[in-house]
Amino acid sequence: MPDDGGRIAQMTRAGLAAAVRVARQQGLPGDDPQVMSSRGNVLVHLRPAPVVARVATLTAWTRHDPFGWLAREVAVAGYVAAHGGPVVAPTALADPGPHWGDGLAVSLWSWAPPSPAAPAPRDVAAALARLHVAAEGFPSLLPDMLPLRDQISDGLDALERERALDRPVLAALRERHAEVLAELDGQAWPALVLHGDAHAGNIIGSAAGWLWVDLEETCRGPREFDLAVMIRGLSAGDIAAALAAYADVTGTPPPAPETLAWFDRARVLEGAVWTAGMAHQYPARYRGKVPALLDEALGRGGAPGRVSAPDRAP
Repeated sequence: MPDDGGRIAQMTRAGLAAAVRVARQQGLPGDDPQVMSSRGNVLVHLRPAPVVARVATLTAWTRHDPFGWLAREVAVAGYVAAHGGPVVAPTALADPGPHWGDGLAVSLWSWAPPSPAAPAPRDVAAALARLHVAAEGFPSLLPDMLPLRDQISDGLDALERERALDRPVLAALRERHAEVLAELDGQAWPALVLHGDAHAGNIIGSAAGWLWVDLEETCRGPREFDLAVMIRGLSAGDIAAALAAYADVTGTPPPAPETLAWFDRARVLEGAVWTAGMAHQYPARYRGKVPALLDEALGRGGAPGRVSAPDRAP
């Protein structure tokens, strides 16, 4: 895979320009914009306004409809925030969108000054439970298990289109995806509104407590998927504490370890495909992670990561 050759800097400039253009169209000042992050998306604090623009840049490459992903995120986060749930809310100072800015999808969010503190696993779990409870009555249609369906299929299509992986590897990934879908379709999972990417890196501390961000993969599906994502890489003790904290809020018993194990293995496939797509565009950051993830997703070079009792390999 080639070096990015300045692609990331160029994409960051494009994302910044799109954010400022949308801010001006919406009557926001944005006179002193600050790029907060430029990875899968470009995040811009539209200073002096307490608004953050989220611009789909690298993620748009892997998705057939990047605008739709942001639209679902705004809708679900707005609903959860209105019902007291722990999310960073879409801005109330303008139309949160999403909007098109210079050909890029842009959504607008409330600025939540971040805390340097890191959440404990039980904090993450309690916040996830409160999100699930607050989202329970969300009235609109959402895709079914988006991370394991479109996130993977769109990503594989992009990798094939750009010839970013060898054909045998792509074929093996598609075969593994077909297995995941067959198992998924063969079960009657109780469905609720999921975060879709509920790891601790997507929760921030604020004056209002722990708040979720990055709901781009929100969908309907079984709680076990969000829980499997949440506990991946934790110790046995932290897993037990997190699942107990979730159960304390929801009043539901912890799920069976073997169910979490299945979703964890499926999540590994999603992570491998997503990382391969990011590596094709941003090799300096992601390329080194791809071989091990592909091996794990395809069951090569050792057992795949799984959730089990009482412990699991990180």
